[in-house]
Amino acid sequence: MTEPAEERIYYATVTSKGQITLPKELREALHLEAGSRVTLVARGETVTVKPEKRRRRDFREAIGTLTLPDGMTAEEYVSDMRHDPGDREILQSGPGVKEIIRASDLLK
Repeated sequence: MTEPAEERIYYATVTSKGQITLPKELREALHLEAGSRVTLVARGETVTVKPEKRRRRDFREAIGTLTLPDGMTAEEYVSDMRHDPGDREILQSGPGVKEIIRASDLLK
């Protein structure tokens, strides 16, 4: 049987705008950083703070959000991010490479 988590008490002050700052120890324990979203669940006079689960973006959602350097294709950009300049041709033309898959092929 799992033992209940230890209860810890933290204090925060509500600002005139209705904002609170979560204490650093609590932010670290919940793995929260600037921009993290939380859900507040109210039950009577008790409020529970739950970090929102990070949702992995689908590859198709990311299409169009990348600003490419002038004259560079998405394939070239991704390859440059993964490998040192000049390695791309060597990696894509090596003996183990049967086919080069392009990002545009994944969207079909």
